[in-house]
Amino acid sequence: MEHPVTKPKIVGYWFNEKKCQKFGVADLKTECKRRGIHLVKIDMSSPMEEQGPFDLVLHKLTALFAQALNYDPKAVTAIKMFEEYIGKHPETFVMDPLSGVYRLLLRNQTYDLLQQRFKNDDKVFTPTYVELSTANLQHNRLLIQTANVTFPVVCKPVTAGGGIEAHEMAVVFNENGITECTLPCVAQSFINHGAVLYKLFVLGPVWFVIVRPSLKNFYAGEQETVHFNSNNVSKADSQSPLTQLDPSDMKEDLPKADPAVFNRIVTNLREALNMDLLGIDVVIDSSTGKYGIIDVNAFPSYDSVPNLMDHLVDLLIMRMDRSALANSTSILESKNTSIEIISPDHPQEDSGVDTG
Repeated sequence: MEHPVTKPKIVGYWFNEKKCQKFGVADLKTECKRRGIHLVKIDMSSPMEEQGPFDLVLHKLTALFAQALNYDPKAVTAIKMFEEYIGKHPETFVMDPLSGVYRLLLRNQTYDLLQQRFKNDDKVFTPTYVELSTANLQHNRLLIQTANVTFPVVCKPVTAGGGIEAHEMAVVFNENGITECTLPCVAQSFINHGAVLYKLFVLGPVWFVIVRPSLKNFYAGEQETVHFNSNNVSKADSQSPLTQLDPSDMKEDLPKADPAVFNRIVTNLREALNMDLLGIDVVIDSSTGKYGIIDVNAFPSYDSVPNLMDHLVDLLIMRMDRSALANSTSILESKNTSIEIISPDHPQEDSGVDTG
């Protein structure tokens, strides 16, 4: 008796060239092929109808969205084509839904969501923030006071995707320093956190904590504004003087991180955004021990995550399993959630993660 031939699953993907090189698409193709999946790069300059059908579409469109916001005609056309295609093909699983990606594209929208989602959580918060769009110092001073933003503040570009400029930031120590920030920006209260950043890398029901260097403790005053690139400061091998605690701050014991709180953050945001691929930056307030979410990104780098392609292809297969999806009322599989904490050597102190 002949058995029917199983049709291979087809995953269409689109990343820009930078993402392709950094993410290691060749490794993804190899793992997909090994697991019986045909990985096809989508050409955004040609009709998607002629390139499909796809069982799943995997994308990193944030840079293209950012270009479209600036009225780049090619980007606008490409995004419109993408939206029309997925609208016509509800049978194609999209990783991740555009509604969530849109929400994370602008930091003020992201922070508004975070404040709403964690307003009743006594351990998790997002630092106070305000959007500044004018060079009028008096007006900005009023906005900052009304929003309960406290100095020092971190000034960040409003757009969270779109290239290097999205990571160009400044620590401002007083009201006059606001004039040095590139506008428009989001001014967010800086939280002292012992120079330790916890990056939560989410791959569906599986997620990891990567411990990274971060900015040292800062205090309000008459210091000069500090300009920095957040990617460079928080690299695993960063030797930036901005990450070296002052001697007086090194005496403080850092609060131990609780994986259960990280799990609560991940579960809450996956539910809110209906997304599988997330990067969540968390710091722990040195004074209160509370968990501050300072940024959320769609489809992050996953740098230092072990066996990344295995986990990603597992997720692709799970999402293409129609029977599993039919029996699921939510994108979450909380009972299957697993965690792995990865802490490279930190030159100053213990990573602060208590694994129990």
